[in-house]
Amino acid sequence: MNRSQFAPCLSLAVALVVLGAVMPAEARDRAGTVICGGVHAPRANFTEIIDTAYGFRNANLERPEDVRITRLTIRNFFGDVVDDFGEAAVPPRDLPTNRDIPPQFNFNVTTVPAGASYYLTTSHIYGNTFMPSAPGAGNNISVVVEFSTAGDPDLFFVSGSLRTRELIGGVQGQEHARATITCQRLK
Repeated sequence: MNRSQFAPCLSLAVALVVLGAVMPAEARDRAGTVICGGVHAPRANFTEIIDTAYGFRNANLERPEDVRITRLTIRNFFGDVVDDFGEAAVPPRDLPTNRDIPPQFNFNVTTVPAGASYYLTTSHIYGNTFMPSAPGAGNNISVVVEFSTAGDPDLFFVSGSLRTRELIGGVQGQEHARATITCQRLK
C-alpha cells in the first residue's frame, strides 16, 4: 500500500477514535451492576421466615428514561449460583414477578419506568421454604443486579431490607422486624 492509499484509512481511523471520544454521553451504552446481601431462611420450626426485599428505584426524572433489569443472579453462602434470571442470563429466563400487586398478583419488575419504585422479595422467588441449596446456604446470600438504561445509570438505585415475618400455617403473617442492608455499585 503506498502512502496515498494509506492516508484515507488513517483519516478514517482517527475520525472514529475522535467520534468515540466526543460522542454525547446520552448516545453511549449505559449499564450498571449492583451487589446486595440478603437472607432467605425459615426459622423456629417454620413459625417465622427471614427474607429480603430488594427495591429498584428509577430517579431519571429530568430526562425520563426506563431502566431495564437485564440480569439478577443469586448466590448462596458458599458463593454458588443458585439462580440466574433475565435476558442476559445463560440461558435467558424471565425475572421472577412480584406477587403482591393486584389485580393479577404477577407484576413484572423487569422494566422500571422513570419515577417508579418496584420491589421483589426472596419469598416471591422461593416461597416460604428453604432455597434450593445446601442446608444453611440461605443464611447469607448475595444478589447481583445488572441493568441498562438510555438515561443516567447513577440515578438507578437498588436497596435491600431484611424482614422477619411470622408464618402461620405456611402463610406469611405479621412483620416482626425490618433492617436495611447496604448495596454496593460495582460499575
